[in-house]
Amino acid sequence: MTLNTKTTQEIKAVIDEYLRLYNAKDERGVLALFSKNIAGFGTAKDEIVTNHSQLRMLIHSDLNPANAIRLGITVLTMGGEGPVAWVTGLCTFGGSIGGNRIHMDGRMTAVLANHGGRWLFEQVHFSVPG
Repeated sequence: MTLNTKTTQEIKAVIDEYLRLYNAKDERGVLALFSKNIAGFGTAKDEIVTNHSQLRMLIHSDLNPANAIRLGITVLTMGGEGPVAWVTGLCTFGGSIGGNRIHMDGRMTAVLANHGGRWLFEQVHFSVPG
């Protein structure tokens, strides 16, 4: 299902805001973009999220001051129906973790829902093919 121009712009704005906040290490800001019922997966085997509390722990770890991670997302497809939208994209992770330089090319999918005029992530899945 194709999104109208307004909804497409709104979803892109949420993704841009997520990237801005994540790269600025704004933990509260990042968490505010996610539904209380968030579910999903990160890139590591143990990164499983079934609620907002688990997401908070994962984001807190990612945004650790000792880490210098930069995230980029290139949207490949967007679709939706009514108050639900989905996104498929490619992502890059770069920077350092614990003093070790990293670079990973990944994939992401996300589902967002409109909550009274505000789009929030309901489901996310980041993966690194290998």
